[in-house]
Amino acid sequence: MAEAVRSGERLLRRVLEICYAHGQGGMEVEFDNDQAAMRIGLGLAFGSVTASLFASPRQTSHEQAAAIEVSCAAFNLGAGLIDGLCDGTPALGLELLRIFQALDWAGATRDPWSTGRLRSALPAPLAADPTAAFTARIIDTFLVTLHAGYPGDEGAAVRDRIGALSEDALEAERRTVQRSPEFATRDQLIECSRRTSVMPFQIIEQLATGAPAIASPTAGTLLGEAMWRIDDLVDLAQDAGDGALNSVLLDATSKSWSSSAPDGVAALEEVTTSDVIAITAVEAAESLEAGLAAASDGKADSRACQLFLAFVHRYAALAPNT
Repeated sequence: MAEAVRSGERLLRRVLEICYAHGQGGMEVEFDNDQAAMRIGLGLAFGSVTASLFASPRQTSHEQAAAIEVSCAAFNLGAGLIDGLCDGTPALGLELLRIFQALDWAGATRDPWSTGRLRSALPAPLAADPTAAFTARIIDTFLVTLHAGYPGDEGAAVRDRIGALSEDALEAERRTVQRSPEFATRDQLIECSRRTSVMPFQIIEQLATGAPAIASPTAGTLLGEAMWRIDDLVDLAQDAGDGALNSVLLDATSKSWSSSAPDGVAALEEVTTSDVIAITAVEAAESLEAGLAAASDGKADSRACQLFLAFVHRYAALAPNT
């Protein structure tokens, strides 16, 4: 994790240079405290570590490789910031999602993107919110570095695929927050929950490889499914109390689901009297093992695997040898 923190500090410096490229000379960016800056840096580092699992040697310039790394890092951080806003302040998160979804993603990935363009499109209430404004700057950085990593006509196909996947991921996130009657069966909700975790890994995999087609199930899909299950296990009690969407609770409950705390608590009681937690943990471990084995056709850098597992252990609060 010490290595990951150093990587995060390096990536954060680079991302802030891009985020505030048009700021005044000598401008400084401050976070609430050192812990907040470290969390942001680790969000960037995890995107970079994940990309290194998928990456295979390709004929790219040093500048392009550096841009792709930053693009993966910024995308992962941006996805986490959006998810955090939607969980913590759903009304604000939905409004930000609406702005992002209104973006012409086909045009954004086709034509050069300028720093600050998305941030300047925010309405005043969102622009005044520090987290929402910073999130927009991070997505701007993702798009700027996407074009730098896959420039011109030769990179257009990759950029098009990233744009289409990003649109799908935003829609999946919206559906988890703003549930509609026509999309509310248990299977639909579970699939929606799965997609919000899996699609970010698929996008990073596409960014890292640039491949026109990847054999299914891809390493990104498998790792995304592992993290989906781990995330829902970690958030089990919190989601139950908030009435938030959680696939483990949905799997366990025998009743119809609504976004209310009483339903969540009732589902949690069913979970604790069943073997669903153990079954879910086994599924997560198997997907994690399969995803790491499949990464880069089984030739993923061993150091990248160790770093990825260190993040998983830290997130799930597991001792490294557990």
